[in-house]
Amino acid sequence: MSLPPADAEYRRTYLAPFLRASIRAIEGGQLGQADGVLDGILQKEPDFPDALHLKSHIALQRGNLPVAKQMIERAIDLALETGTPVEQYYLTRGHILLADGAYDLARESFDEALAIDPELAGAYVGHAHADLTEGKFDSAIEALSIAQRKSPQPDPEINYLCGYALLGSGETQRALEHFTVALKTAPNIVRYKTGFARALSAQRIEQPDPALTELILSLLGKPGVEPRDLAAYIEGIILASPSISALAVLENLPMDAVAAHLELPDFSDPAEDPAVAAWLRYGLVSSLELQNRLNALRRGALYLAAHKPAALQRFASLLSLLAISAFHAEYIDPVGGAEQELLSRLDATLTDSDPLLTAAQFAVYACYRPLWRREDAPRLSNQTWPIAYQELKCIQLDEPLVERALLDSTPVLTPIDEASQAVHEMYEESPFPRWQQPVLSMPSALAIRLRAALPYQTLPLPYCAAPDILVAGCGTGLHAILASTSYYNCRVLAVDLSRASLAYARRKAAELGICNLDFAQADILRLGEIERRFDIIESFGVLHHLRDPAAGLAQLITLLKPDGFMMLGLYSEITRRDVVAARELIARHGYTDSAEDIRRFRHDLPRLDAALAERLARFSAFHALSDLRDLLFHRREHRYTPQGIRALLDGAGLEFLGFEFGLPSILAKYRSRFPDDPLAVNLDNWAVVEQDNPDLFAHCYRFWVRRKR
Repeated sequence: MSLPPADAEYRRTYLAPFLRASIRAIEGGQLGQADGVLDGILQKEPDFPDALHLKSHIALQRGNLPVAKQMIERAIDLALETGTPVEQYYLTRGHILLADGAYDLARESFDEALAIDPELAGAYVGHAHADLTEGKFDSAIEALSIAQRKSPQPDPEINYLCGYALLGSGETQRALEHFTVALKTAPNIVRYKTGFARALSAQRIEQPDPALTELILSLLGKPGVEPRDLAAYIEGIILASPSISALAVLENLPMDAVAAHLELPDFSDPAEDPAVAAWLRYGLVSSLELQNRLNALRRGALYLAAHKPAALQRFASLLSLLAISAFHAEYIDPVGGAEQELLSRLDATLTDSDPLLTAAQFAVYACYRPLWRREDAPRLSNQTWPIAYQELKCIQLDEPLVERALLDSTPVLTPIDEASQAVHEMYEESPFPRWQQPVLSMPSALAIRLRAALPYQTLPLPYCAAPDILVAGCGTGLHAILASTSYYNCRVLAVDLSRASLAYARRKAAELGICNLDFAQADILRLGEIERRFDIIESFGVLHHLRDPAAGLAQLITLLKPDGFMMLGLYSEITRRDVVAARELIARHGYTDSAEDIRRFRHDLPRLDAALAERLARFSAFHALSDLRDLLFHRREHRYTPQGIRALLDGAGLEFLGFEFGLPSILAKYRSRFPDDPLAVNLDNWAVVEQDNPDLFAHCYRFWVRRKR
């Protein structure tokens, strides 16, 4: 943003402090305050181009593109008349045009800025933004390289964009290097964390790098990344660590032999390894090799708890971490008969015991069963525990009991339809998904969010100062929290069938300080009964679990404002091929969807179909009970093809606007293959693309629709 030059005429230099104040307010996200200051300036000087320029910038951030364009053009005209430096104006106009989908016009505006000042790094960054949107990674990388050379100091945003471009072009190692620089320079920027984690998940790293490891561990336990993106690297270094490698000999030993190993004076405690401690605390163990070694420790600790409880005192951290990790996985591993017998004995000894004296035994118990489900859970939560076990107490007692207390206070918008009862019962038993740290977003105006999702759509994007958002089928709140941080100045209503899931969501949202989000129990099949209407409806991974998805979609349409948009997520028939194979095995061998049978099937699968077991083990959902139930044991599931999506939308009177992808390379390749469909909306073409790339929609089809005009 430009300020008046020092030698400007007196009547305008006196306004410079007010301009600076408005810039500070804009940079601090206080757009209303900045707007008020600028309005005061324009009352005194209606033709002051710098003030109009900043007003256009505010309108852009709010997504009011018509006003932004009007303001910037007027500012440019006045600046040219008065001799005010105009290159920054051209930059702003370029970004307004980018938001409006006019990529070539945006490039022309950036070129106009460069014609005035060839050293202007921001203009090259603007070119890179246009190129990235269209999947032109090579030219984006070239523009960013120039921007780096011309930038007066290292710029984390340029490094982030370089990483994004390199990731799109498949150069994951170089991408990771740039994301690392960006993240080290600005460690609190969420998109830098997300880019880093995405590059790491796509990169095979042969040798641990201490600096990289330290950076990765700093991301755990904080909002910003999904731990599963870090799993391959972290579990690789954990398995190579001496304390975990030494456990390999214990995997097939009986409990007493493992216990004897734990009592050795030179036993190396894995909890002293920072990577092991952080991963057990915040991650989800997805390596079966690592899980087998941890289970061996669990068996040995159980033996000591039953026979030599005093020997456990040195293992407070290890026992707490094992219990926390088991809790996160919802005790996914089956328990053998000998362990069951000792566990029953341990349970009996803990009745009415004081956790201040028996915390180690409680921790061992918590490696097998959740503490909050004990009959004496309220007593245990109210009692004093040793400091070393406070975290375990919080996770396994205090937080679940808070959720239990929230159940009855959850607002109810609609009754549960009879057709939804089976699914309702399933999620009451298994709230899904259990998560530790959310991926948050930087709020964008509604129009800018839609442009990012649909970069090639030419339809006019709406301006909405305070959008109302509905998340239909929010589960435990992960999607709803992301939505609440994605739209500028929004209010979100998130609904779900399950009160247990909503209680989890409400607790987590409160912990994160999310204030623009309301939760309520409701059935999508009855949602048409409420009076509220929404600018955006998001329903990801939900409709395909209804008895009649078309009926659920019809209900959602009644809640959509006339110019509203809807984002849907549906299962792909091709992508779910391994899931279908597993469901056939489940039916053939008579497994039920009880927790015990889910554990038993997971244990039996390598014997039933080793190749299928290996493929399914790559899903993070394979390693937590509620996730696995949702993946393989859901009581109702529909799957779609692109043609099936078209039939569903045609029946509902909806227009398909396009699939949304995390990287622009997929859309760029599509447009190169099908140049006669520049909007990328031909679902027959997408069926061909998916046949050639069967894992393209690995999680779900994610796409946007609106009412047909």
